[in-house]
Amino acid sequence: ALPPALAGLAFQEAMEARAAAMGGGGLTCPVQRVSDFLEGELSTEPLPPSSYRLGVAAAPLHELYPPPLTAALRDGMRAFAASFPGFDGQAALLHGVETRTSAPVQVSRDRETCEALGLRGLFPAGEGAGYAGGIVSAAVDGIRVAEALLPVLVGGIAAARASGAPSGAAQEEVGQR
Repeated sequence: ALPPALAGLAFQEAMEARAAAMGGGGLTCPVQRVSDFLEGELSTEPLPPSSYRLGVAAAPLHELYPPPLTAALRDGMRAFAASFPGFDGQAALLHGVETRTSAPVQVSRDRETCEALGLRGLFPAGEGAGYAGGIVSAAVDGIRVAEALLPVLVGGIAAARASGAPSGAAQEEVGQR
């Protein structure tokens, strides 16, 4: 069993397994019209077209999540549909379950240097290290860490060169920092 701090991963895995069963296996994606999800009804064929290439199958996605989560999703969809007419129409199709996981933990780092606390020479960055939640924020964090790392790299190379070490030693010096 996962430790309590990682309970979200266990929930995610359970929802993915339930969705896979609802799709019937073989990577077929369970789907439901938004209007049917809001009403708690199974969608009937023919379904609207989907961009998911491996196939879709009508499924009761309104039964996938625990009731409080389903209620929150319905409230959010209704509020969104009030601003964007057609969002909840017959052509709108939910695909379930789409999950993605950012790092469930975060590698602690110094705010200024971006170096990992307790592990010199490691500069954790991006989504895998727990500092981003998507491709854009991961890129931004990568730039931030690169800018923090640059003086360390330049300083290490300069120190190795000043000591008269061969060119390969400059890289070894940086690796030891």
